[in-house]
Amino acid sequence: MARKRSNEKTKSKNTLKKTNLKYGLILLAIIIIAAGSILALTSQDTEPPENQTSQPGKWLFALDTSSAHVGSYEEYSTGYIPTLVIIDINGDIIHKSAGVHYESGLLDLIQQAQNPGNTLGPAPDFTLETFNGETFTLSKHQGEVVILDIMAVRCPPCHQQMPELHKVKLEKGDDVIILSIDVDAAYGSETENDVQDAFGEYIKE
Repeated sequence: MARKRSNEKTKSKNTLKKTNLKYGLILLAIIIIAAGSILALTSQDTEPPENQTSQPGKWLFALDTSSAHVGSYEEYSTGYIPTLVIIDINGDIIHKSAGVHYESGLLDLIQQAQNPGNTLGPAPDFTLETFNGETFTLSKHQGEVVILDIMAVRCPPCHQQMPELHKVKLEKGDDVIILSIDVDAAYGSETENDVQDAFGEYIKE
């Protein structure tokens, strides 16, 4: 009788061990699955911006062809490059100035362009073919802030300004259109290849 009770106790202990082991393995599997899910979510949240394939905002590049000849417009020209022209949502010029512009000043000007006030007059319409094959007609972008970057490859200050425009593009996204126009192309001295070689890192379109 004592031996029978001893066998029953042993069986009961073995059954309990098996049950504990079974539930322990189930619990371990749940923990592993949960940990994997947490790691997957964390890796998505912490992916650095530089690994993203697309960048916000529209930055277009074009040559100032002899037919458009934007550089000949008194409203857009200062006689020096780079010249930046900021056009507000009503299609009016609120800023025109030569020299290198920096991100903080440009952000202030964009805010002014989004809330129109005093202007320098209406922006003359023009049409250009951009490097991505888009036909850009200024008047079709009324309601949007447009930055005209009048520049050339041969111009060292133009190279200084490009990173500042890039910061603005990343900061403002689709709230602003940047159109960089190589005005030396109107005289046949610079080509699309020249612009691509000089500013290719910014030409994402």
